Amino acid sequence: MVNTFSDGLKTSVTGKNQRFIAPDAWDAQIVQSHPAYRPLDCLLPIGQQPQFPNVASLNMWWPQVVPQAAYQFVDSTLLAGDSRYYEVFIAQTGQIPTRAHNWHDLFGACSWLLYPNSKRALNQRHLAEIEQSQSKQRSGLRHQLTLFDECGVLLLYRQSDQWLIDLLRQHRWQEAFFKHGLAWRQLCPLVFGHAIWEMLTRPFIGLTAKLLPMLVDDSFFTLALQQQLDFVDTRLCKQVAEFSLTDWRSQLSPLPILGIPGWYPLQDEAFYQLTDYFRPKRE
Repeated sequence: MVNTFSDGLKTSVTGKNQRFIAPDAWDAQIVQSHPAYRPLDCLLPIGQQPQFPNVASLNMWWPQVVPQAAYQFVDSTLLAGDSRYYEVFIAQTGQIPTRAHNWHDLFGACSWLLYPNSKRALNQRHLAEIEQSQSKQRSGLRHQLTLFDECGVLLLYRQSDQWLIDLLRQHRWQEAFFKHGLAWRQLCPLVFGHAIWEMLTRPFIGLTAKLLPMLVDDSFFTLALQQQLDFVDTRLCKQVAEFSLTDWRSQLSPLPILGIPGWYPLQDEAFYQLTDYFRPKRE
């Protein structure tokens, strides 16, 4: 099933940088129109909201996907008056600071709702690193965890489709996306990183995710969507808890996300020849 990095920079094909700005107003049609938002729109009532969901609404969504949730969303002003670091605050209070009318934080909340065990595992890895270093400075491991948390995209695939994963790893983009575009019908791309969801509200050439392939067997593709996400969350939680810095660096690779078939309207052959976006692998 085909479903559609964040330092806040928008990069055009000319190489000129502009700061990404999310839409000013709430627009439910955004999450109804792009394949990347399908899990959100199918499992959460986000597409039916007449206005920007607030923390009260988000907390009401927990029972729909996580019957016994250990966390709750709170207004970000609580963190502003607290001396603890963001990750420490969450770990010690079970509260997730969330800014009002903010796409980034809204999608961060959605990631918690869809992948609660993996998000908790990420939080615990951050906490362990902070306690070990006694510093808020991000270690190499925390940097990689943050990259995945913000920009991660999972690609569920069968062993028979390993060749396509290899093409992506080798940056053979025209082959992976264009020549073999029909093969994507056998794959399942799932957004994990909330910054990717945010930036897809206004897609731009240059938008690049961090790819984490996940090998599954045929039975995965027969599961209902919620069961698929539960499976992914369980598997991913274990990886987050166990992966070393070397593991993260070896497993994450760039993914020009607008190249995924069906995730951008102008996917002709000329599009995939934009080498400033679909960059060849460095030797």
